[in-house]
Amino acid sequence: MAFCAGGASRRMSSVKLRMDSSVIRTRSVAKCFLCGTVGEVFYSEMRDRSFGAPGEWNLRRCPRLACGLTWLDPQPTEEDIGKAYATYYTHDQPAPGANLFRDAVFGVWRSYLRVRYGYRQGVGPAWRAIFSPLALLHPGGPDELDSAAMYLPAPTAPARVLDVGCGSGVLLARMKALGWEASGVEVDPGGVAAALARGVTVHQGQLADAKFPAGHFDAVHSAHVIEHVYDPMSLLRECFRILKPGGTLVILTPNTWSWGHKKFGRAWLNLDPPRHLILFNAPTLRAAAEKQGFVITRLDSTARSAWVYGALSRQIARTGRGEMSELGKTANLLYGVFFQLAERVRRWFDPDAGDELLLIARKPSGSN
Repeated sequence: MAFCAGGASRRMSSVKLRMDSSVIRTRSVAKCFLCGTVGEVFYSEMRDRSFGAPGEWNLRRCPRLACGLTWLDPQPTEEDIGKAYATYYTHDQPAPGANLFRDAVFGVWRSYLRVRYGYRQGVGPAWRAIFSPLALLHPGGPDELDSAAMYLPAPTAPARVLDVGCGSGVLLARMKALGWEASGVEVDPGGVAAALARGVTVHQGQLADAKFPAGHFDAVHSAHVIEHVYDPMSLLRECFRILKPGGTLVILTPNTWSWGHKKFGRAWLNLDPPRHLILFNAPTLRAAAEKQGFVITRLDSTARSAWVYGALSRQIARTGRGEMSELGKTANLLYGVFFQLAERVRRWFDPDAGDELLLIARKPSGSN
């Protein structure tokens, strides 16, 4: 009997676990965190289109013309938000295997970083610089190329860079090869394990959990993280604290004023319910950074990774699903490349057309 009772108990626990994982508890967020205005429902009854998280979700938008912030309402509770990431892509991003063509392309790309940003370490021999203009043939142009060095020039002395939300450490390992003392922070245990296997220093948890000393880093980089956090102001405040006076903050995040959003509407990949909690336009990102004391040195949109956003948004519009595996299909790859080229051209006439926002800001000298 004891054995049967134990088996029944285990089966009941298994059923309870499956039931629990099929529901994400939520909380209502009716007001804009920047100005306190009650938001208007922008998109309703949305589902996760990429990773299969349960639930229906709405997006609100601040009706004030001077704001226009967009956010998820309801939002997953902090206790249940992990369920939205159960099959997320950062769990493992394997390094690409050996390929002569890819290696040649990356060689040209590294030579571009030598010419563009002054790197001498990790970019190959100097004579390859004659090929660096070929890198501009990339459909994303400088938007894509510059991101390979976090938009940071080569340091003139030993310097520390932190990647907040480093995923599996691909970019972090590249920055280490370029001569930076590189560290990362990542909440996903699978991403942390993959990053550690690449030989980089990574702290598991939220940025505040790492308890870095004040004024510790010369640069802080964070790509597609701020839209995932409940309190962007706290994230920016901590970035300000751990930067040295004169240090640089680099933020990349989806742009709700983009051509891609206008073209695909609710099928736009970067809406990404229920993981994207808060979505910015240029004025709202500027306001958030300046409230924490940053001086903005660059704020514009980019066509970086637009081939991904275009290809998968098109898939969502057609099928209701946009999964990373679809990027390997030739038709999607070709569509994505032409979409990125088109967005790159549109940015010549409309600075807000890019699917991403790029913010580069400085912590003023003399700040604590």
